[in-house]
Amino acid sequence: MKTESKEFFEIKVDVKSALPVYEQVKRAIKLAILSGRLAEGQKLMSLRELALKLEINPNTIIKIYTQLEVEGFIYSRPGAGYFVKYDKEKVKKEKYELFEQESLDYISKAIELGYSFDDILKIMRKYFNRSSDNPLKEDPGTEAENRRK
Repeated sequence: MKTESKEFFEIKVDVKSALPVYEQVKRAIKLAILSGRLAEGQKLMSLRELALKLEINPNTIIKIYTQLEVEGFIYSRPGAGYFVKYDKEKVKKEKYELFEQESLDYISKAIELGYSFDDILKIMRKYFNRSSDNPLKEDPGTEAENRRK
C-alpha cells in the first residue's frame, strides 16, 4: 500500500472556465483515482500544500476533500492526512458513467456542429489505437470535410 505523496499528478485550473474551480480540481482528483494514476492508500497532498500549489483558498480544498470523502473516493486519518480509497466496484461503475457522459457530450456537440453518425465514427477511427485487425481502423476524413472540398 503506497502512502507517499511525493509525485502528485498535475492539476490545471482554468480561472476563465464556466466550471467552478473547486469542481475542476475535484474532477481532476477523481479522474486520477478512476484512471489509476492515484493508487489505493496513496497519500494526497495536504490541504495547505494543494491550496498553495494551485493558488486557491484552503477552504476550497477542504470542500473538495470532504466531498470526495463523502463520495467514497478518499478517506482521512486524523493527524496523517487524506488517502485514496479504491473500491473496485465503485471505480468500475463511476468510470463507465463518466465514459458514458463524456461520450454523450461529444456526440451532442458533434451533431450540433452538423456532423453525421458516419462523421463521428470516422473521427473515432482516426484516434482509436487498437490492433491492426480493429474493424474501426480505416481512412480518417469526414463527410462534412468531404462536402467542403
